[in-house]
Order: sequence, then structure tokens, then C-alpha cells
Amino acid sequence: MIAEIPSIWREEVWHPLSVHLPIATLLLASLAAIVSLVVKNKPYHLFIKQMIYIMLGIGVLSGWISIYTGELAYNIEVRKICDPKVLQEHQWWAYATLIIYSVALGLKISTKIISHKVINIIKSISLFLIIGALFGLLYTGHLGASLVYQQGAGTYKPSIDCSEFVK
Repeated sequence: MIAEIPSIWREEVWHPLSVHLPIATLLLASLAAIVSLVVKNKPYHLFIKQMIYIMLGIGVLSGWISIYTGELAYNIEVRKICDPKVLQEHQWWAYATLIIYSVALGLKISTKIISHKVINIIKSISLFLIIGALFGLLYTGHLGASLVYQQGAGTYKPSIDCSEFVK
């Protein structure tokens, strides 16, 4: 009997489909935050500040969608992989990192409505959080790659003779 190739739209694949946008946008927000520390030219600095704000907003919103799809995948993949502790650590770091980015975004939004006396402090804290969260983002990505490339999480494993691909 020939095995059937499963659909690309199965629930455990939604997470890798949704996770790359927040990775890219949060990485860009963090890198822009680092660049903003050295660029003092007014027009460029304003552009970088806008970029941080937009990338952070897109990244946080899409990041929470990725958390949701990750929860769906977790329930399926935790039974299939050899070392579920890596999956649990990936989940923990994803939550911690996204919470930090969310707080940074909240602080950035709050600078639009808070008095001028504390704005510089809030901006500094937000910048520090964005740069610090970069390390969590990179480690979470490393753990995710480990799950896929070392344990085959979310992947389809064809038969030895690949007969399901012959029609």
C-alpha cells in the first residue's frame, strides 16, 4: 500500500509558516535600536525611530499569533519528538522574549501620552529592553531550529523508497 503525503496545511505546520515574520521584524527592530545609539543625524535618527516603532508593532502582533500557532503545534509535536525538554525551553523563551518586546512596545506607546519629565527615562528603558530581547529572540530561534533539524518536529518523514511521491 502506498503511503499518502500529508497536507502542507496540517495544524503543526502553521507555526513555522507564521513565525518568520515576527523573527524578521523583531530582529530589524533590535538592530535599528542598536544603530540608533550611534546615529545622531536628525533625519536618519527620526527614520530609525519610526522603523523601530513600526517593526516592533508588526513583530509583537505577529509574534502573539506565532505563540498561538506554537501552542497548537506543541500539543501535536510533544508526543513525536525525542527530547520534549527542548520544546518546553523553546516555549518558555518564546513567551519571555515576546513579553519583553511587548513591554517595550507598550513603553514606546506610552511616551506619546506621558508627561515630558519621564519620557527620556521610558525611552531609554524601552531601547534597553528591545536590545536585550534580541538575545532571547536568537536563543528561541536556535531552539526552534534544533527542534526541526535535530528532532524533525513538524516535518514529514517519507518512506525509505519514497514510494508516496511516485504516481
